[in-house]
Amino acid sequence: MADFKITPNTFAASTASRTTSQSEPPTSIFFICGNPGLIGYYHTFLSLLSAELSSRFIHGLSESGCSNTHIFNIYGASFAGFEIDSLETGDGDTNKEARGDPAKLYGLEQQIDFVQSKLSAFMYANGSSNSIAPNEKKWLKRPRVILVGHSVGGYISMEILRRHREKTFGSEFDIIGAVLLFPAVMDIAVSPAGWRLTLLLYFIPQLALLVSLLVKFLTIVFPDALLRFLIRLVTRFPAGDNTGTTLAFLKSKSGVRQALYMATDEMRDISTDKWSDDIWGMPCGDVKTPKPKLVFYFGRNDHWVAERTRDEIIAMRGKCGGPKMVVCEDGLPHGFSIRHSDVMARKVAGYIEDILVG
Repeated sequence: MADFKITPNTFAASTASRTTSQSEPPTSIFFICGNPGLIGYYHTFLSLLSAELSSRFIHGLSESGCSNTHIFNIYGASFAGFEIDSLETGDGDTNKEARGDPAKLYGLEQQIDFVQSKLSAFMYANGSSNSIAPNEKKWLKRPRVILVGHSVGGYISMEILRRHREKTFGSEFDIIGAVLLFPAVMDIAVSPAGWRLTLLLYFIPQLALLVSLLVKFLTIVFPDALLRFLIRLVTRFPAGDNTGTTLAFLKSKSGVRQALYMATDEMRDISTDKWSDDIWGMPCGDVKTPKPKLVFYFGRNDHWVAERTRDEIIAMRGKCGGPKMVVCEDGLPHGFSIRHSDVMARKVAGYIEDILVG
């Protein structure tokens, strides 16, 4: 069974048990949110992914028939400016983890810096090759990381790969692959939702401020019970964590404004392909340095990824030896974590297995 530590702003789990023998460092699964960047929306998905990896690699052989000696640490955190206070969730969380400045708005580039710092801190805390692990044992092998990014988290994953590949950080560990779910990595402004948002921003430049003020007014005037009802009515969330997470997000100090401020950057910055073949894991360039194994999982009729953009990425980058490109045939929506966490957890566990043993 996986060992979990879940707070409103973080998710952490390990598939190691007290009786698990560790001859090498665990493989770290580092999850990167979409926008809005609240890890609470993914707690169920990450819990199921942890359990799925534990089942595949701890209890018996993996589905590929390989010996299951892999142990996993799974971690994810909310983006800067999206953190939820314990008073808003009522869970008594007193964890003093690193947070963003609530008085500051973070653009896309600043969020990439924040995610990078989170990854570095997480790997240091869990024992890199140049540091001591929690059990005071120095690993003989370099720790390995697999990124899992959703939506704009796919773009951030590619930027993290680029920085790591260019050796600007993370010299103590290897990023061996990434699984990108409904990845918004190019031309987000021409997607159906991106086009509408771009139009709104053109006519209402102060959209982020105006919407945040309106939401703040509503959360002051309406009681929580009514707000929960309205959230379920508008979003069609099933009863459960997502409603509470959304309410806490709406009542947070700057979450709504932060989401739209970051989205404004996304419309401008996520445009053309800006990564080299090496970052895409293509079989060229420096053959001595192992390429990351990438998996792109695209949806159909995705409101944040235009059909044309998806097809262009597959045509340009889905060549022999490049990333694995998958187009969903199961009708999963962009916001898979609302109702389809179980299906996606099984898929992602399979892709992680492919990266490790394929």
